[in-house]
Amino acid sequence: MKFLLSRYSKLFLSLLFIIIMIGCWDYKEIENRGYVLGIAIDKPKPLPKGYENDQSYQEEKKLERMELQQGEPRYAYTIQIPILPKAQVKPIGGGGGGGGAESSRSWDLTLLGNSFFEANREFSTRLNYAPFYEHLKVIIINEKVAREGIIPPLDMILRDPEMRRRTKVFVTSEEAHKILDVTPRIDDYAAMYLADLPRNATKTSRMPHITDLGEVAESLHGQVDFGLPIVISTSDEIKIIGAAAFKGDKMVGRLSGIQTIYAKWIRDAIKGGVIVIKARHNPNILLTLELKKVKTKLRPIVDGDNVKILIKSKAVINLAEESETRYKDALKQDFIKNIEQGAKDEIESNIKETIKYVQQELGADIFHFKVILQKFAPKTWEQVEDDWYEVFRNLDIVVDVDVELEYIGTVK
Repeated sequence: MKFLLSRYSKLFLSLLFIIIMIGCWDYKEIENRGYVLGIAIDKPKPLPKGYENDQSYQEEKKLERMELQQGEPRYAYTIQIPILPKAQVKPIGGGGGGGGAESSRSWDLTLLGNSFFEANREFSTRLNYAPFYEHLKVIIINEKVAREGIIPPLDMILRDPEMRRRTKVFVTSEEAHKILDVTPRIDDYAAMYLADLPRNATKTSRMPHITDLGEVAESLHGQVDFGLPIVISTSDEIKIIGAAAFKGDKMVGRLSGIQTIYAKWIRDAIKGGVIVIKARHNPNILLTLELKKVKTKLRPIVDGDNVKILIKSKAVINLAEESETRYKDALKQDFIKNIEQGAKDEIESNIKETIKYVQQELGADIFHFKVILQKFAPKTWEQVEDDWYEVFRNLDIVVDVDVELEYIGTVK
């Protein structure tokens, strides 16, 4: 009896595995899905001069304008859909440029509307399958849209569970849809190329890298200010050039690439990169220092009505390069101490300058100082909460950076 039960059990399990391995109930050929890789959000543009009698251009624009139930269109939404059978990754060193190759491998559709939900449904009038967002890589927002506020154009995207929270969000002063028009030299699609750029944060700290849609949603819901990377493009290349600072959901200004380094330093978000300093004994000699490990802690200092923020940081660096002949005394302690002190002075100075710029010019608490007060000095936070941005603009900052030179790259 036990033998028969064993045989029937094995037979049942075998049949079950066969059924499972045959396929899924919702199986669908990838060529028959409208995978959306990127979304670009712009302001609608008026008809350019010289195109009034261009019939083909006018016909294309008719497809982009849908009949709205209410009002005039506020946004131009563009989605990028790959044409998978035509995907062909270019070899490294191969030719690039021009929009023809990219247009043959992807389909970029634009619609004018008031909300993304309405536009998304309207895309179905031009696609023979519905847009599918579970593989969405990037969202690119035009600066004019960002300065008006990103909650209205992103509302449906933030609500929809189909949208991936790991989707990267970027800002550009260009027309956002032109970023999707880029023909990458060593990738098939601009959206995938752009989504991978923040991975290089271990090599450079000049760009924000924690910019996922989920992080944006948490910042907006938590009412904390934040930053997003700014991108520019050519026909075959995209570059991150700094950060856009957001106060609430509105962009209020920019940080340069160097300012971004020190904004990330304050936020304990440095994963790698370099800093360049002048040698203390000779300003004509430049020293390039590799950031191996950076740890930063923020704490409030409360003395009665006086509130300060202490920024205490420890950095481990390597001497990567120097601009003159290699020093003969590179292994001496004085030489090492001079580099460490020079790096300390440079870092502390840049942190202070970056904070002053953000306080006075932007007025956005992208460093999350208020979070530090809420966590470590809640009673003080209750006293300054109503006037926080005024307090933030005049907040005293104490910076203390400890630098350790680990390797100098010299063999004795």
